[in-house]
Amino acid sequence: MREKALLLCLLLLVLGLVLSLTACGPKEEQPPAELTQEETVTTPTEEPVTETPATETPTPETPPATAPITEVPPEEIFAGSSAALQGLESYRYLSLFKFETEEEAKTTAGSVKIEGEYIPPDREHVIWTDLSTGEKFEVTRIGDEAWMKEDDEWTEVPVQVAEIMMQTISIFSPAYSWGTLYEGLPDASNLIDKEVVNGISCFHYASSYNQWGATFGEEITEAKGDIWIAEEGFPVKYLFKASGTDPEGDSGSVEWSMELKDVNQPISIEPPM
Repeated sequence: MREKALLLCLLLLVLGLVLSLTACGPKEEQPPAELTQEETVTTPTEEPVTETPATETPTPETPPATAPITEVPPEEIFAGSSAALQGLESYRYLSLFKFETEEEAKTTAGSVKIEGEYIPPDREHVIWTDLSTGEKFEVTRIGDEAWMKEDDEWTEVPVQVAEIMMQTISIFSPAYSWGTLYEGLPDASNLIDKEVVNGISCFHYASSYNQWGATFGEEITEAKGDIWIAEEGFPVKYLFKASGTDPEGDSGSVEWSMELKDVNQPISIEPPM
């Protein structure tokens, strides 16, 4: 049963991956001169004409305008996002994968949580948890050595076995999945806002891409995603959802989210035994 559920999960993952194919005061007036008339003179003196200086109207201060969100073309920020991710010194990530299928009136649902730590180029620590059953296993890989923890016990495993396991798990990790995900997003993404995610200033994009025909029977009814890209260019968070029905009438839905944490912070990945 566990193998069947895992296989189903991985098959549905393909659906999630294809989603990728799928933010100055006035001057002071002077008083008029005082007029005087001498008493001994019978002829009145001519009153001098004093010009009154024009008053300068003060210019009202213009309140500072609110700075609009700077539009960053999706094709520019997405184009460099994979390289920016690869350039990070370290990070932790949390990935959640949920699925539900209905086949011949039978519904199958499940969810998986993957918690990982990564220090390029070859230090990884991953915990895989089946949220439906509570079962989990843990893998640590350092260069050509690898260990697996199951039932609270660590065991060193051959490198070939570790590579196969890590390839399966790493499908959900940003280091391996983002390179495929971002390629189809620029043409179908719009800047929504500028937000802070996990302490990182990001551009928030919304995306929708429905051209999946050959993969899911040309019957996608909903496909959408939200992506948060750091100002420095690397992906900080993404959330993809999709649902549809194949030609046989079987329906399914999938939701996949990932977010980075502790970017470029000190992380230690050491041999567990």
